[in-house]
Amino acid sequence: MYTHVIFDLDGTILNTIDDLADAGNYVCERRGWPTHSVERYKVMVGNGIPKLVERFSPEGTPAEVLEEARAEFSARYDAHKEDKTAPYGGVTQVIDLLKSAGVKVSVLTNKADHLARPMVESYFPGVFDMVRGALPGVPTKPHPAMLGGLLEALGAQAETTLFVGDSNVDIQTGKNCGLDTCGVLWGFRSRQELEGEGATYIAQRPADLLSVVTGTALVSPAEGAGILARGGLVAVPTETVYGLASDAFNEASVQANYDAKGRPETKPLSVLVDGMAMAETVCKGIPLDSYKLAEAFWPGPLTMILKGYGALPAIVPAGGGTQGVRCPDHPDTLAVIRTLGRPLACPSANLSGHPSPKSAGDVLSQLAGRIDGVVDGGPCSVGVESTILDMTAEPYRILRQGGLSREAIEKVLEKAVEG
Repeated sequence: MYTHVIFDLDGTILNTIDDLADAGNYVCERRGWPTHSVERYKVMVGNGIPKLVERFSPEGTPAEVLEEARAEFSARYDAHKEDKTAPYGGVTQVIDLLKSAGVKVSVLTNKADHLARPMVESYFPGVFDMVRGALPGVPTKPHPAMLGGLLEALGAQAETTLFVGDSNVDIQTGKNCGLDTCGVLWGFRSRQELEGEGATYIAQRPADLLSVVTGTALVSPAEGAGILARGGLVAVPTETVYGLASDAFNEASVQANYDAKGRPETKPLSVLVDGMAMAETVCKGIPLDSYKLAEAFWPGPLTMILKGYGALPAIVPAGGGTQGVRCPDHPDTLAVIRTLGRPLACPSANLSGHPSPKSAGDVLSQLAGRIDGVVDGGPCSVGVESTILDMTAEPYRILRQGGLSREAIEKVLEKAVEG
């Protein structure tokens, strides 16, 4: 796991190309020079404004004219640098998750420092630990001076720092300071350029960065189901708290679940199902009252303790004869269950004895690198654990008061419950 991630700006976290192209073509039009396409500007950027102006100007333009054009470009861009610029989709989410996992994040760019700092703060207020842009007298990327100075200021070690960018300049910069590098494909340059320069990793989408940096991937419900089918561990959202899911029928995966949490194996695990039909595959002798409660409160924050069918590995009920079952009220986790086609052994996605997580960030703050993936379904709507009702004998007993009230249960059952 990397402790620090340093991002390039243009083409990596911010899509600035349209505003850069507009400013460049503004200068070209004023001077009667040929204008250029946005795609052409994607190739010309990356080495700072002076080099960009030199590239969009006609070949052989005198130095004094280039200086005038640079001043015109800078003034125009400064006034219109946020007309069309925006963060790339998914970047903000991933950076927030990296921070939740304890990773320090910074920005290093060849854009002038007086432009870069306010721009980053405008789009990512209070997010980055440090932002460095080009300063007079300091060689720009790929020269190691800027990055070396930033590493020193951060107190970061090269071997635990990742440099992320979209161009050959960024990959060269990282390599020049002995850093691993990650080239991103949503920016201005091609896979061929990034691989040819020797990028350590290639990220197809922002979500890939979480896996590269922490070892835990940000996944869709379908991807999460695939990981579970292969015996992996995935944190999933519910309306109560985030759960740490295993395929309930995979003993090795369930054991890994206990190990990742540091959970005592004497504590049984409840399973998540998509309804009573699936509950019937792991429970027997189900009372009619359970169907009444399921009709009233499932999906929802009610876990019913029923008699186990004996189909699950003994590690799930911790060797006991009962089994907790719940149908969660979250579309993402229901999609995981239905895609997998089997119940999920699913305690809360936290280290044993620590607070239960109510967001994907909370999960990563405790389990980053210990689990294979997390489905980010947003914050939990209820935010407290489910109510647990033991229905193996009458009178029924509440073992834990949670997101469903005693009064609501008794109203449906038309009888009192204990506990």
